[in-house]
Amino acid sequence: MPLGSTARQAAVKQVICTKCARPTEVGKRAMSVFCPHCKQRLILENFKIRTYYAVREFFTCGDITVEKKGHVVAPIRVGKLTVKGKVQGSVAARGQVHIGKTGWLKGDIEAPSLLIDDGGVVDGFMRIGSSLASEE
Repeated sequence: MPLGSTARQAAVKQVICTKCARPTEVGKRAMSVFCPHCKQRLILENFKIRTYYAVREFFTCGDITVEKKGHVVAPIRVGKLTVKGKVQGSVAARGQVHIGKTGWLKGDIEAPSLLIDDGGVVDGFMRIGSSLASEE
């Protein structure tokens, strides 16, 4: 094995496209790339939302945390989602959706797992299970 190949393997990670659901390798430090399959831009960053945030769509291969004073109005596709504030919009997650004790989510949820703390509120249809990741 060439000397540089181990360093190269350590410098990449695999992500799933939020648009076409196909895997691709990206640099560990990359913040966004274009999917080689569907040619759409992929955002790879993690986000912490602390204020009001309204957009047409909020898609990231990373994780989103909506802090206690945060409020998101948008459909969300994400790695993992933690809600301590408010979310209005449908959610499709590849990992766990966690609704904290001060969290409020109005919209449908599709995720492999859902954790709702005492006091957390969800208003919407939920599709939860490990088969979701394998369907794509």
